[in-house]
Amino acid sequence: MTADLSAQELLRSNFGFADFLPGQAEVVEAVLDGRDAIAIMPTGSGKSLLYQLPAAAPGGGLVLVCSPLIALMRDQLRTLAGSGIGAVALHSMQEDDEAAAAIDAVASGRAKLLYAAPERLAQDGTQNLLRSIRIKLFAVDEAHCVSHWGHEFRPDYRALGDIARKLGAPPVLAVTATAGPRTRDDIARTLFSRPPQIFQRSFARPNLALDFAQKRAGPRQIVEFARKGRAKESGIIYCNSRNKTDALARELSRLGFDALPYHAGLDAHTRSESQDAFFSRKGAVMVATIAFGMGVDKPDVRFIIHADLPTSVEGYYQEIGRAGRDGAPARALTLFSPAELALRWRIPDAAQDTDAAAGDYARRQAMARLAAAPGCRFQRLLAEFGEESGSCGRCDHCRGGPMAWPRRLSSFALGWRAALASGFAARADISEGDADLPEFAPAPIDAPRRQEEPPLTVAEARLLRALEAERLAIAKRRRLAPRVVASEQALRALARERPRSADDPLLRGLEEPAALLRVIREAL
Repeated sequence: MTADLSAQELLRSNFGFADFLPGQAEVVEAVLDGRDAIAIMPTGSGKSLLYQLPAAAPGGGLVLVCSPLIALMRDQLRTLAGSGIGAVALHSMQEDDEAAAAIDAVASGRAKLLYAAPERLAQDGTQNLLRSIRIKLFAVDEAHCVSHWGHEFRPDYRALGDIARKLGAPPVLAVTATAGPRTRDDIARTLFSRPPQIFQRSFARPNLALDFAQKRAGPRQIVEFARKGRAKESGIIYCNSRNKTDALARELSRLGFDALPYHAGLDAHTRSESQDAFFSRKGAVMVATIAFGMGVDKPDVRFIIHADLPTSVEGYYQEIGRAGRDGAPARALTLFSPAELALRWRIPDAAQDTDAAAGDYARRQAMARLAAAPGCRFQRLLAEFGEESGSCGRCDHCRGGPMAWPRRLSSFALGWRAALASGFAARADISEGDADLPEFAPAPIDAPRRQEEPPLTVAEARLLRALEAERLAIAKRRRLAPRVVASEQALRALARERPRSADDPLLRGLEEPAALLRVIREAL
C-alpha cells in the first residue's frame, strides 16, 4: 500500500527523502489514521521517522515520544534541527533554564514533538502539563523494554500503558528492532487499551555473514578477523567488562589499529571524544561494552566482534545490526568458551520464581543454542524471532560446501557436552530450525566429565577476592557460615558473569544480594 500524497510531501519537504523505505509507508498511514500499532523493524529501517513525520503533519496536537536514553534523545534532536519541526526534550541532565524553555514550548503549542524518559513521564508535574494539551500520538521507542522477556527490561516501562490512559488514551505506537513472539505479545498486553495493528519486517540481513568460534588466548582471533577485509575498515568490538575493554583497546592500538575505548566507567568527555572520533574517522574501531549501543548510525561499519558471548539473542541481533547499514557486505564474529555455554544451560532455581528471572534465563539459553547450533546460523537466529527461513549461504556453517560438515558436527558435540556439563541431561540444539541437517547416527559421546573451567582473568580473580571479603562480612553480621551466604561456585560465577541488575538469576538465593551486586558494580 502506498502512502497518501500529503505524507509523501511531508517526507520530501521536512526530511528530504524522495520515498519511504520498505515498511515505513504502511505504518505512517496507520498512525496518521489514528490507529494503534506495533512496528517491529530491523536496525537501520528508519523507525524514528514513524513518529517524527506525524509531528510534521498539519493539525494541532503533540507527538509524545518515550525514549530510554538521553543520548538517543539528543541525537534525534540534532537530526531534526533542520526539519522545521519544533522538537524538545525533558530529561534529568538539563539545566533549569533549558527544562523551563522546553516546558514553555510544550504548554504554548510551539513544540510538536516531545521526547521524555519513562521516569519523567511518571511524575505528576509532567502528567499535569501533558493533560493540558492534546496528544495526537504517544510513541514508545525501544518498546521491548516493556517486557520481562525483552533483553533490556526496564520496570518504569511497565507503567506506560497506565500513563497513556491517564493522558486521555491517545493512539499509541510501539517501535522496536528486537522482539520475538513472546515479547511482542507482552508489549501488546501491557501498552495498549485496544488491539494494535502489528507490522513486522523480516529480520533477515542478506548482506551480513555470521561466524562463531571458540576463544583462544590472546587477541589473535580478533586481529585476524578485523584485518580480513580491505584496509582501514570501521568496526565495533564488544567486551563484557570495562577492564577488558581498556586492555583490548590498548593492545589493538599497539598493533596499528585506530582503536577507541568506550564504557560507562570513562568520564563523559572521554566517551564523547571516542564517539565523535568513531563517527568522523575512516577505519576507526570502537572497543566497547554494551554502553555503546542505541542510536549508533554509522553506515560504513564493516564488522562486529563479540569478544564474549552476548547475554541474549535480542541484544546480539541489535549489536550485529550496526554493521552494513549501507547495504554493503559486512561480517560478525562471536567468540565463546565451553564454560560459558555450560553456565548458560544451568537452570537457576530462581528461574521458576518470577517472570523476570525466567525471561533472563530464557534469553541466556537462547544465545547458547545459537552458539552451539549445528545448522545455519541465520536460520537459527530468525527462528528465535518466530521467522521461518532457508539457509543463508553466508555463515560459517553454510560456507564451504561439504567441508562445512566437520564444523557442524563439532558444534553439535560441543552443545551436547556443554548441556551435560551444566547438569541439563538433554540434547543441545537440534530443532526444526536445523531440519536441513542430514540424518546420521551421532558418534557416541564420552560419559560426562566435569567441564574443566578456564582460569580466572586477573580482573575476575580480583573481583572474586572482593566478593569473598563481602561474603565474610555478611556472614559475620548474620552469624552464618560463609558457605551459607554464597558458595564458592556461586562467587566464581558472579566474578565471571558480572551481573548488572538485582534481577539477575545468579544473585537469587544468596544472602544480601544487593551487597554483592554493589561490589560487582564498583569493579566495573
